[in-house]
Amino acid sequence: MTKQVLQILLVFSLILIFERCAQIVPLNGGKRDTTPPKLVKAFPENNSVDFKFASIILLFDEFVQVKNLSTQLIVSPRLKTTPEISADGKKITIGLKTEELLPNTTYRFSFGKAIVDMHESNPVENFEFAFSTGSFIDSLKINGDVTEAFNNKASANILVGLYYGERTGDSLPYKTEPDYYTRSNDRGEFIFKNLPYKTFRVFGFSDNNKNSLYDGETEKIAFLQSDLELISDTSIHLKLFQEEASKSFIKKTQTPYFGFTQIFLNKKAQVRLRTLNPEDEANVYETNVDRVKDTISFYYKNINDTLGLVLYNLSAGKTDTLKIAVPKNKPAKKKFKNYSLNTNGNKLALYDKLKLTFLNWMDTSQSDLSKIKFSSKEDSLVGTLPLKGHWQSITSFELDLQLKEGVNYTLKIDTNAFFDLNQLANDSNAFNFTTQSKAEFGKLTLKLVLNQKQDYIVQLINEQEQVVRQKFVSLSLSSSNATALDFTDIPPAVYFAKIILMIIKTRNGTAGMFFSNNNPKR
Repeated sequence: MTKQVLQILLVFSLILIFERCAQIVPLNGGKRDTTPPKLVKAFPENNSVDFKFASIILLFDEFVQVKNLSTQLIVSPRLKTTPEISADGKKITIGLKTEELLPNTTYRFSFGKAIVDMHESNPVENFEFAFSTGSFIDSLKINGDVTEAFNNKASANILVGLYYGERTGDSLPYKTEPDYYTRSNDRGEFIFKNLPYKTFRVFGFSDNNKNSLYDGETEKIAFLQSDLELISDTSIHLKLFQEEASKSFIKKTQTPYFGFTQIFLNKKAQVRLRTLNPEDEANVYETNVDRVKDTISFYYKNINDTLGLVLYNLSAGKTDTLKIAVPKNKPAKKKFKNYSLNTNGNKLALYDKLKLTFLNWMDTSQSDLSKIKFSSKEDSLVGTLPLKGHWQSITSFELDLQLKEGVNYTLKIDTNAFFDLNQLANDSNAFNFTTQSKAEFGKLTLKLVLNQKQDYIVQLINEQEQVVRQKFVSLSLSSSNATALDFTDIPPAVYFAKIILMIIKTRNGTAGMFFSNNNPKR
């Protein structure tokens, strides 16, 4: 009996010892797998010739799957029927219709990042498989890049297509899918491999709807002006641009608030706006009259139902009639805050007068300048000068005050300085701004050698594709082709120089050309 008790106590003691020693530790599964799958074997082998198989089998060293084939897979030249591709364990099978394969042709399958492992989705980067239905593998290459025509920025995800040279007609990219195609990467670069000794026509376009066709002015396009006869590895450069729409039409209208409406055109034009009812002519005020533009903005008053308009498109020679529903004029508040200064980042541009811009049709017959105060610690004189100003338009008031360069100012506007047509007064506000100084600007000299003795326009364009400055150059027959242009008071930035050869009228019509030199100048 005693012996049995001792055995029980011994077992109980061992249980307690092991229980105290045991520690519960969560399983971490080890390090994350970052190694992509590797191709072990292919049936038939990569770069096989005299290909006659209905399927291709790719064996990898681990379980794989395929993702995003519709966007990643590129088959060149294009097949009529999309290949059937499936993954099973470590195997990927590509099913083909052999009757669609062209004789003596090299086909290349570019998978991009479509092949990934099963667990961590590590991609096999840029995996490619090629075969030839003839006795050899075509090996020519085309390297290239796509950049924007007017700023030289790299253009990513542009479809670049090669069309067999026997295909003709200007409508080729509109109606025909390319025989070979690829897409530009984030740096605008692209490459074609395994190409034959052939002549190609080359087009690139943005292909926004992924139909492999160029859809006109809704997409950007680039092309080589002459056919490309491929006899060796070649590098090409494509310039992407937006075609001007062949037709003019009104895209939409919007009235963001009572008293203001915008009409949007599909392309810039010179237009003239009139009211259907002649009595409403005085109740409509258009901004930027007679300018070439794609947005017509106007203010209206004393109209509470429907506004009838006639839009004369002088550029297109057409007329449109519009009826715009006017939103209800909601009961207004006692004050409004919708006004601003013409400063950019609290900086008033050199030589600019200070202006107040309102979002309402203002009552220009009354303004109380005694409620506007200027102050500056660096320019004590500004507070003692009599303040003057005038209305430039129904929404813009310019202050006539000489301000010093590079000085900090404070502008305070009290309530009831300005009123809109509904006799709503402005709310009080304060603006802090600094005037620019000449020391912040530089001088840019362009030394040019022009290839024709004609008249030119030379433009400086900023990164927002806005013309900052422009100058005219006239080269006579006796003058030198070299010239230097000075642009002064230029703010620090990156600029592009665009050179335009002006059109010369002749007895037989017109002659001339446009070209641009887009090297950035700092």
